[in-house]
Amino acid sequence: MALLRRQVLLRQLIRRAVAGALAVAAFTVTAALATYALFLAIRAPFGDLNAALAVAALYLAVALVLLAYTLREPHSPELEALAEMEAAALETITAETQGVVQMVNTAGHRFENVGSSLTLGVSILSALRKLLAARKP
Repeated sequence: MALLRRQVLLRQLIRRAVAGALAVAAFTVTAALATYALFLAIRAPFGDLNAALAVAALYLAVALVLLAYTLREPHSPELEALAEMEAAALETITAETQGVVQMVNTAGHRFENVGSSLTLGVSILSALRKLLAARKP
């Protein structure tokens, strides 16, 4: 049943995505035709160059308004609570990571000490072997 439900939801999602893409395409064509119509309407009184500049200025104004809206940070208690939770989680992860790093550093020092001890032991055994070999005449 769950598989059938997911298949139905997937089909609906695909249909909605296709419909959304067609809507964006239709909106783009509409905006292009509206821009051309505006250009033709103001071309006679302003001339070609000034009409093109006026349409460009209109699009620049719309772009600046949309950019200001996009860059504006929303303020809500939910977003502030999420930011605080994120900071707390980051602190927890940092503290846990520091503990792991200290444990790894300690283990590294222990391995280093074992390596030094083994090197010292091999050196002592080598020296003893040389001494024993030198004693045999």
